Amino acid sequence: MKIQKIPAGKLIFSEGDLGDEAYRVIEGCVEISIKEDGKRLVLATLGEGEIFGEMAMVESRPRSASARALEATTLSVIARDDFEIALSNREEELVPYLATIFDRLRVTNDRLLAALDKLDELEPTRPHRNPEILSPSKSAFKVQVEPDADEIRLQTALRARVVEHYPFQFGRRGELAGAEAVIPNQCLVADRAPYRVSRKHCILDSNADGVYVEDCGSSLGTIVNGIRIGGKSRETRVRLSSGKNSLVLGGADSQVRFVLTVTGAGEK
Repeated sequence: MKIQKIPAGKLIFSEGDLGDEAYRVIEGCVEISIKEDGKRLVLATLGEGEIFGEMAMVESRPRSASARALEATTLSVIARDDFEIALSNREEELVPYLATIFDRLRVTNDRLLAALDKLDELEPTRPHRNPEILSPSKSAFKVQVEPDADEIRLQTALRARVVEHYPFQFGRRGELAGAEAVIPNQCLVADRAPYRVSRKHCILDSNADGVYVEDCGSSLGTIVNGIRIGGKSRETRVRLSSGKNSLVLGGADSQVRFVLTVTGAGEK
């Protein structure tokens, strides 16, 4: 973690910016706002101990709001890589960040349930709840994941497997044994410095059209069928072809390689 001192009036980040850092207010005041119909709408004013920007540590998407210091402000800043290292080694430092994430999820869930209750009142004959959204989705597409380099074949934990529930994550194994047990739908690679694989490197995801690989903001990027995504590339997502596909985690010289064989409904 690092400390930043922000002068009054300075923009910390803008709505739509890319970023991988979360912030905790040590001293001062931060305004969170969005643009709506060309006007600035203030969502919250945050003070000492409060956290913002935390979703940048768990997903690679543009900022959903802007943050500005209303007065001279001191912030504690944690980047995604530091968050992932601390998740394995210094869990106590993450308690405020995790508490904020879970609280935001709880509030969002409560609002969703209230909205569904309202829809039930307005349209009592129509179903508004889909139980499948509460768990990883099972797709009509299956992907067989197989190691494609001797270095990876030697890791007995990375045996061939079939994926049919999404999202499915590729990443780097933590330093503490058992640290990853809370996320079973994943393929974790033992790597050593200089690291080629980020802790959360990329995911497989699926929709009605097929299966995609999406880079999760990895440092060195991902190569799918020769196409670079993530890292320094502006592209972050690519669709897999039916049949065999190549997946490389890291740069072109990386030996962290897999073959992804995609089959759809009705195929064998």
